[in-house]
Amino acid sequence: MSSSSRPPAQPQYIPPRDPAREPRARRPLGRWIAALVVVAIAIGGVVAFALLRGGSDAPGTSDEDRIRTSIDEFTTALRDGDLAALRSGTCGPLASFYGGISDEDFAATYDAAVASGSIPEILSVDTIQITPAEAPDVTTAIAQVTARGGSETAPSPRTFDLALDGETWKVCA
Repeated sequence: MSSSSRPPAQPQYIPPRDPAREPRARRPLGRWIAALVVVAIAIGGVVAFALLRGGSDAPGTSDEDRIRTSIDEFTTALRDGDLAALRSGTCGPLASFYGGISDEDFAATYDAAVASGSIPEILSVDTIQITPAEAPDVTTAIAQVTARGGSETAPSPRTFDLALDGETWKVCA
């Protein structure tokens, strides 16, 4: 028989595919691994940032915020004549002065300062420069403020020198 005399092929029945029996296409694990690495790096970055910012006092409390608070507490103690607060919130020459003055002498000095209007009112803390601890292991800061004394009509710039004592900034001069 010749090839032209062959009968045509009969249609065949092909059963439908069963997806449960077919092997699943494998997705490369590389994408998942890359995604996990990216997430790990992001989490590591957040943790490193938090550690470098410092975790002192409360979340979000920076050294600058604590310096502002120390200046505010110092000037409030001056305004109120609170010798105990002045003794605990100062360092250096100021701590020597407030630690060495008697309660009676302080009361007389405070009364004279109130009468003369020389107790400053801090209007703003303008700049803060922090110097990290080096040889003497003392972290210091200088704060430039705008202040006005009771009898002054125009505000004037003033400077506070501070030192970090443990977790507390203290006013030194």
